[in-house]
Amino acid sequence: MKKILFSLSCLMISSFALADNCDNTRNNFDDIYCTNKVYASADAELNKSYQALRAKLNATQKATLKRSQLAWIRERDSECTHASTVDVQCRLSKTQERNHWLRERIRECNTIGCKSSALD
Repeated sequence: MKKILFSLSCLMISSFALADNCDNTRNNFDDIYCTNKVYASADAELNKSYQALRAKLNATQKATLKRSQLAWIRERDSECTHASTVDVQCRLSKTQERNHWLRERIRECNTIGCKSSALD
C-alpha cells in the first residue's frame, strides 16, 4: 500500500512539473494553465503600473484615472465574457494593451508632466 501511495505521489508531482513547462505544452489543460499563468503575471504588472502612475498624480487626476480604470475593467469584462465563460486569452490581450497605455502615461509624466486630458 505504501508503494502505491508513493508511486501516485511521484506521478502527481511529475505531472505538475510537466504542466509548468509552458514552452512545450502537451494538451489543452497545459495550454489553459500556461495562459492563466501568463495572465496572472500580466495582471500583477498592470497593478504595479497603475500604482506607479497613481503616485505621480494629484487628487483630481487620481479620481480621473480611477474612473478610467473602472470603465476599462467593465469594457474588458464585457468583451471577454461569453455565455458566463471567461475568455482568458482575450483578458490577457486587453490587460497587456492597458498596461502599455499606463506605461505611456508614466512616460509622459516623467518627460512633459502628467496631462489630465490623457487619463480618460
